[in-house]
Amino acid sequence: MGNSKYGPQIKNLRKNYVRFPLDLKPDVLEAFKAACAANGTTPTAEIKKFITQYARAAGKE
Repeated sequence: MGNSKYGPQIKNLRKNYVRFPLDLKPDVLEAFKAACAANGTTPTAEIKKFITQYARAAGKE
């Protein structure tokens, strides 16, 4: 983190969030990225949206 201007932001992220690694086949990932771009969104936004909706539907959020 050091003296980076993003240091406080990174510190906050690491304190309040956890990483969720995901392994995908390259062709699947590229198709997903292309679909997101065509819809004006990002893969990260869509994955977060899916997880939130799924948890709500299961009554876990």
